[in-house]
Amino acid sequence: MKYFLIINPRSGSGRSRKKSARMLDGFRQTGLNFDHVFASSYQSVRAQSEYANRKGYDAVIAVGGDGTVNAAINGFYDAGGKRISTACFGVLYTGTSPDFCKSYGIPLDEKDAVQTLVHRNTRRIRLGRIAFRNATGMEIDETRVFACCANIGLGAGVASMSNRIRKYTGDFAGTLIAILGNLVSHGSFKMTATIDGITSEITRIVNISAGRTKYIASGIRVSDGMQDVDGRLYLLTAKNVSVRVLPKLLYQVYTGKFTSPEILEFRFMNIATFQSTGGSVGVEFDGDAAGCLPCSIDMAPDPLDLIVLP
Repeated sequence: MKYFLIINPRSGSGRSRKKSARMLDGFRQTGLNFDHVFASSYQSVRAQSEYANRKGYDAVIAVGGDGTVNAAINGFYDAGGKRISTACFGVLYTGTSPDFCKSYGIPLDEKDAVQTLVHRNTRRIRLGRIAFRNATGMEIDETRVFACCANIGLGAGVASMSNRIRKYTGDFAGTLIAILGNLVSHGSFKMTATIDGITSEITRIVNISAGRTKYIASGIRVSDGMQDVDGRLYLLTAKNVSVRVLPKLLYQVYTGKFTSPEILEFRFMNIATFQSTGGSVGVEFDGDAAGCLPCSIDMAPDPLDLIVLP
C-alpha cells in the first residue's frame, strides 16, 4: 500500500504551512509507505494527482482546503469524467471552509485525520461534472468534476471576495459579508435554462446551485445531501430577492429549510444547460471562481472511492 500526498502550503490563507507540517510528521510516524510533493496552483495540484494516479499509487491524499481537494479530485478523471485508475482518495484538511469534509464526515482534527487514512475505510461517492467557458476562452472549452456544489451567478463573486477576506474575518463572517456585498453590487440576471430536456426563460435570478453535498459553502446548506446511490443533483435557485425578503432568504440558506419557493426553489435534476441572455454571468464550484456561462452540468460517469471514518 503506497500513498501519495499533495501538500498545498498556501491553503487556509497561508496557515496551512504549519498545520500540514504537523500532519506530515504524524504520517511519518505511522510507518506507512508514502511520497509527498508541494503544489499550490490548481494546475500543479491536478497534474501531481494525475501523475500519482497513472503511476499506480494506491491512495492520493490532498493536504489543503476545498480548492486543493477539487484540483486533486480532477486528477483522477479524464476530460470525459472517466476514472483513470483504481486509486482511492483521502484528505488532510488545512483550509478555512471544510464543506467537503463536513459533508462526508472526514475528521478535521490532525491526529484523527491521519488515523482515518491509516485505516483506509472507503466510501464510494458520486461527483458532478461541469463544462464551462473559462476565464480567457471564447467557447465552452473546459470540463471538470466537482465534489460539493457548482454555483452560477452570485456564488462566483462570493467565492472570490470571501477567499480574499476570510483571513481577516473568519469563515462565516467573510462569506456573509461577501454575500451582502455581491447582492448590492451585482443584483439579478436572466438566462435560458434547459433542465432535463425542458427549456425556459428565467428572470430575476440571483444564484443557481447544483450540488451533491449537504454543505454548499461556509454554513450555507441544504437539509440533506444526495444519497451516494442517487444519480441526480439537487438544484437550488435563488430569485426575486429584495431588501424586504433578504432576512428570510438568509435564514433559509443557513438552516437548509426552504419554505418560500418564490425566493428559493428546490428541485432535483439529471442534466442542465444554462445560457446568459443579459451579459456575463460567473461560474464557481467547490469554493473557487472558474469562468462564466454558458455551461452544462450533469453527473460524472464514474464514482470516486473516498477514505472516510470506519
